Amino acid sequence: MTEQPGTMNPAGHSGRAQSNQAAGLAPVGSPLARAAELDQYFTFRDDAKEVEFKRHDMPTPWLNYLSNGTFHTMLSHAGGGLAFYKSPQIWRITRYRFFHLPTDRSGPYIYLQDAGTGSYWCPTYEPAFQKPQEWRSSHGMGYTRFEAAQDEVSAKTVYFVGPYENSLIWNLTLTNHSTEAKELNVYAYAEFGMMEFMRELQWQCYNKHQVSVQYHDKEALIYKYGVENQPKPDETPLVYMMSDAPLAGYDGDREEFIGSYRSESNPAAIEKGGCTGSSILGGDPCGALQVQVRLAPGETRTVNFFLGTAMTEAEIEQAIDHSREADFVTRSFAALKENWDSYLGAWNCELPDRDAQRMLNTWNPYQSQRNFLFSRNISFYATGTFRGVGYRDTAQDILAVVPYDPEAAKDKVRLLLGQQYQDGHVNHYFFPNEGWDPVTSIHSDDHLWTALAVWDILAETGDAGFLQESLPFYDGGEAPLYDHLKRAIDFTVSRLGPNGFPLMLRSDWNDQLFRVCREGRGESIWTAMQFGTVLLRMKDLAAAAGHPEHTADYARLYEEQKRLVNTLGWDGQWFRRAVMDDGRYLGTAEHDEAQIWLNAQTWATLSGMAESDKGLQAMDSVRDILDTELGIKKLHPSITNFPDPADPLTNYNKGTGENGAVFCHANTWAIIAECMLGRGDQAYKYYRQLIPNIAMEQAGIERYKAEPYVYASNLFGPESDRFGLANVSWLTGTAAWMYVAATQYIMGIKPVLAGLSVNPCIPSSWEGFSVARRFRGCLYEITVKNDSRVCSGVKEIRVDGELLEGTVIPTYPDRSSVKVEVIL
Repeated sequence: MTEQPGTMNPAGHSGRAQSNQAAGLAPVGSPLARAAELDQYFTFRDDAKEVEFKRHDMPTPWLNYLSNGTFHTMLSHAGGGLAFYKSPQIWRITRYRFFHLPTDRSGPYIYLQDAGTGSYWCPTYEPAFQKPQEWRSSHGMGYTRFEAAQDEVSAKTVYFVGPYENSLIWNLTLTNHSTEAKELNVYAYAEFGMMEFMRELQWQCYNKHQVSVQYHDKEALIYKYGVENQPKPDETPLVYMMSDAPLAGYDGDREEFIGSYRSESNPAAIEKGGCTGSSILGGDPCGALQVQVRLAPGETRTVNFFLGTAMTEAEIEQAIDHSREADFVTRSFAALKENWDSYLGAWNCELPDRDAQRMLNTWNPYQSQRNFLFSRNISFYATGTFRGVGYRDTAQDILAVVPYDPEAAKDKVRLLLGQQYQDGHVNHYFFPNEGWDPVTSIHSDDHLWTALAVWDILAETGDAGFLQESLPFYDGGEAPLYDHLKRAIDFTVSRLGPNGFPLMLRSDWNDQLFRVCREGRGESIWTAMQFGTVLLRMKDLAAAAGHPEHTADYARLYEEQKRLVNTLGWDGQWFRRAVMDDGRYLGTAEHDEAQIWLNAQTWATLSGMAESDKGLQAMDSVRDILDTELGIKKLHPSITNFPDPADPLTNYNKGTGENGAVFCHANTWAIIAECMLGRGDQAYKYYRQLIPNIAMEQAGIERYKAEPYVYASNLFGPESDRFGLANVSWLTGTAAWMYVAATQYIMGIKPVLAGLSVNPCIPSSWEGFSVARRFRGCLYEITVKNDSRVCSGVKEIRVDGELLEGTVIPTYPDRSSVKVEVIL
């Protein structure tokens, strides 16, 4: 990674001048040395779309999400995690101890015990005290695999959720490498939670008397959560745990299996030689199954365990019979692989940068799909207790799923617009599975995001009929989808502040800004830019919906906001962020803190509002003041006393969260802005420095801590003594926007209403790249050549050898594929 020297802008701010040592980073060696250090921990297996882990003691649990859309499991590289059905708030099947030590407990564990010696170990490495002599694990697309060996017995365990049943499959393959027979006790264990996580914390002393685990004569355990006053009792499933091998024992009582003053590391039942046959009608539930396996020398045996849900006992019996079919597990895994191969087949690129290629072909779309599924609900960082579905979060998540599954994207838009009121505003977040009341705080930006998602769907599909679909409002009545979007515009227009910018209301995208508008007069200059971006899309949508008469109003509103942005919103070297209740501006050189905010500089260009010299100057200020060797800070300087020491703008410590951290989500917009300005080298610098394994290599693994294969929400900034610490990985808007930034702006391959636009903005050092992109039923095989070594500027495009005018490639409904050659 190329490092740039520090620079000082005319106002005296230093951004890049902050060195690793000054910022608290440990000194680092050469790039080769740093890469070699990481290689001791993990390696990517790109052909298999996997990341392999070579040791269990990562700085944090590195997770994967196994899911079929209904039954879900969050599983770490060391086997910790939890399973839930639809919702981690009210149907959490197993327990996971957030914030407690030892970390990353509990999980769906397997124990292997030598029946002769009594010694036992876990293929997941954790939690048994005795560790395997050989071990590695891997995360793949929808599955996690553990491979381990101890005392001449090897075990390969693949955990996944298949498409045919709502169950976590534990596929265990054992091989005896010795010259003597092996007698093994195999235990599968899961600690059951009491479904409703918050009620369990508050009322477990009573709720535990209303749960049961009973043995079923089909050799399975059935867990029933029958607590009174639970939400949606008719939709609460039964939980079953079973094997396709005969059982030698079982336990449903955690205390019987684990024992007093013990843990998952040393279960009493295993040390005593077998399960006790316990069940419970009240108590702390678990599922423990014991299977006896005899392995002749050189023999390999497979045993499968299943943790699943069904609504009735009869349905459980059907699921048991289905799961015990000879080829069920094989078929399930093959279908999982086929589904992901088909999904990821929408996009494939070959780039000069292998790290970027890996992210764009595999991990970025994979993470984006999981975000689309889970919003910001549950992860190692989020306990899954309160968030539900965030409106703005999900509207942005849609953007990266549209190219892969436009029908799912449409369904999510329908879900979101069901949370819109007739006046145009929306619920901030809501609970479609739980049925709880939504959070109704009104933010200046929430309702505007939907139009961006709808525009992308139309650009991808060409389906203007979607705009005519009648959808309900949250407070009654219904209207065509386009009318929902127009009402969002009207809501913003009806709530403009004294200066003409949109009122901040509860806050905008920066949630902490609620403090600048508590008296209701604060205005968001950033929302004016977001509003402008949406107005440009609405002009297209109005024409597509058969309402060309609306375009003039949208154009007028856009020009009004653009004028304000370039006059009242301009501070001399950058754009201001907001107007506070008292009329003072936020984001101005007049103040000692929070002088410059990243979002205002990027969206000035994204919206097309910035006059050309101002757009360039604003992004130069971002480079000079906000950029670091680990990404761009959200604001500078961090806040301690502004605007009043007794009531500062934020309680975040300096360099953390929304106060001077490297907010990765917001960095994506800097990449897009630089591409729109034609500065491909700077855009790619911003993109590459936040590729997770590159950021980890720069910061050091013990500093960065989070997964090297998925994006994080933020990194502690240089004003923190933990500069480079990654926070809130997996479930973050960074994933969707990083995908958009890279594919649609750096690669420049962007669906538009008229076809597929190809207008790259790449590093000048690149000789070119290629992309295979599925679009409206046709495969576009695109080759970009850059013999001129420029960043941007399309010289010519040929489609199947024919010269094309302009940069928008039309659709080809009568062709299965076309070859596109682009010369820069």
